[in-house]
Amino acid sequence: MKQGAVQQSVAEIRTKAKEWREAFGDEGRARTLEWAANKIEQALRDQSDDRLTLAEAAEASGYHPDSLARMVRDGQIPDLRPPGSKGMIRIRRGDLPIKPGKPHTPSADVRELASRLGIRG
Repeated sequence: MKQGAVQQSVAEIRTKAKEWREAFGDEGRARTLEWAANKIEQALRDQSDDRLTLAEAAEASGYHPDSLARMVRDGQIPDLRPPGSKGMIRIRRGDLPIKPGKPHTPSADVRELASRLGIRG
């Protein structure tokens, strides 16, 4: 599921919360859904700030570590090492390109969560 799909799912959860609050007066269920949507959004923000090694970035993106290193050298991806450092390249997860055809699966499966909360698409 792409991040855009996750954001769409979060929006649907918020819409369902609004419906339960306004149409059914179910404040408890509405707050539970809003809490879940907030947790998912925070997890996405936290995950996008993860600093990865080239090997980790390659696993996440589908690109070979050498290709990612070349993208860093060419300025296509920001290098998070301190200026002048010769240490290992670090790449922010949120800056990674995703190779076409690489399935992207976030750590939290939004559909499973929605199912557990009784939300039907």
